[in-house]
Amino acid sequence: MRKNLIRKERLRGGGEIDEIFKNPERMSRCKGARLVARHNKLRINRFAVIPTKKTGNAVNRNYAKRIFREIYRNLKFEIRDGYDIVVIAYGGEYKYIERKEQFTYLIRKADIAK
Repeated sequence: MRKNLIRKERLRGGGEIDEIFKNPERMSRCKGARLVARHNKLRINRFAVIPTKKTGNAVNRNYAKRIFREIYRNLKFEIRDGYDIVVIAYGGEYKYIERKEQFTYLIRKADIAK
């Protein structure tokens, strides 16, 4: 598996994301983030980040998305294959280390970690 985040590993468009929210199979939440996952019929995981409006202005929302994408990119080998994963990022003054702790907690709680 490649270390970078390729196009096939990204959830695109509202339709794909809406399907995950309609029938979620795995859910977990912690302070600052929430994870919703659904099994797909592919051999790869697909990933998306949705920051809430309360995260702040566009700069803060994009920063939260970049941080979670980087964390996913580094930890994607620790997640079982075949899931569509959506992370909802809530507002707050979170650094990279705190977001990484949140993400590892979420994947373990949702039972999608290897």
